[in-house]
Amino acid sequence: MFHVLLHPFDGFYHVINHRKKTYFLPTLILLLVGIVGVLSYQYTGFILNTFPVHYINSVTIFITTLFPIVLFLISNWSITTLFDGNGSIGDIFIVMSYALVPKLLFDISGILLSNVVTMEEAPLLNAFTMIGTVWFCFLLFCGLCVVHEYTALTNVLTLIATFIAAIIIIFLAMLYFTLIGKVIGFAYSAFSEMTKRW
Repeated sequence: MFHVLLHPFDGFYHVINHRKKTYFLPTLILLLVGIVGVLSYQYTGFILNTFPVHYINSVTIFITTLFPIVLFLISNWSITTLFDGNGSIGDIFIVMSYALVPKLLFDISGILLSNVVTMEEAPLLNAFTMIGTVWFCFLLFCGLCVVHEYTALTNVLTLIATFIAAIIIIFLAMLYFTLIGKVIGFAYSAFSEMTKRW
């Protein structure tokens, strides 16, 4: 995992092709990302914390932290299947989890440092935590190139298509749940009307 951070192409190639694929560590990383999202909401220093801490719901924050990651995973897998990508959904999951490590480390450092910085130092801390996000994006891009055996240009095109697919998935999910809500509401109204008549 730590070899991947500094040598992404070589590291991801060995992880995907030469190592026994285990999903314990990637799953642990993903759970840690969700937990750090909750900790960030509650324990970020008061200078940088704009969240209403008194109304915290840990489960909701945990789910909303992991939702974009899972959505990207499904969207990328569905698009790369159409674009003849060689990576399975498990390979993409491993790549995404390993790529999240620098973001995870910088976010934890940011939470700790936010409790000791002054207002004037806050922009420097934001720039510091942004390094983790940029590093994550770079590792993810390299990992997807390796796992799908794409060129950089093809990878950029599939990433654009992935974002479009994510928007379509969200739209269809909202449409589906709205329709289910309408059906349940209609069934409840019909049942209520029938019981009142009896």
